[in-house]
Amino acid sequence: MQNGSMAGKIKVLYDGEEIEGLTKFGDVPLENGTIDVPTFNRIRKIQSGVTTMPEVQLTYETRRNTNTRKFFKDYFHKKETHDVTIIRCDADGTEYDRELWSAVECNKFSENEFDAGSPTYACINVSLLPYDITPVN
Repeated sequence: MQNGSMAGKIKVLYDGEEIEGLTKFGDVPLENGTIDVPTFNRIRKIQSGVTTMPEVQLTYETRRNTNTRKFFKDYFHKKETHDVTIIRCDADGTEYDRELWSAVECNKFSENEFDAGSPTYACINVSLLPYDITPVN
């Protein structure tokens, strides 16, 4: 194994339960808001103290005999909120980071497109909106 390098894997737990099939987890850009402060001959930007919460895109493979599709359909259509735990692991499954996302809503649910000339695995795409993100370690 290379020194200093690590492969990254992610586990996502919804109210403590892992939903099978996670194939893609989008980036989570936390940004501090800024405001413009005018001076005599310049406008400077300073931090406003307000953090913009991200909208995170996830892709899940759907398989027979799993509850993945039903879980996310209910999550979206019934306007549920869940507490989500994000666990980042290395290739061996050793945890190196954990975040708690509170009151997470699902604001987008879409099925993958169909192309008979280039078939792909069955999957769904969802967008999650965390109310707050708390780092654990």
